[in-house]
Amino acid sequence: MAEEKPKSLPTLREAPCPICSGMKFTWGITVGQSPNQRLYTRPDGLSWGEGRELRTRECNTCGNVQLFTVRYDRTEGQS
Repeated sequence: MAEEKPKSLPTLREAPCPICSGMKFTWGITVGQSPNQRLYTRPDGLSWGEGRELRTRECNTCGNVQLFTVRYDRTEGQS
């Protein structure tokens, strides 16, 4: 019997909203009290400057907001 390959997960652009299954989103960044302030996630044990910037995806149907990080592939540039 041939071994089945695991199914790949959908990208954020392909994944529906987990609340209403909507597919139209407003993409953005997290901003503090000034436009230059961003929110980051940083694993325990790392120091300042070693985290990843949080991005947002807001569902245009129900208003649910998701936070996520973007991993950049240096061979393909930022996307």
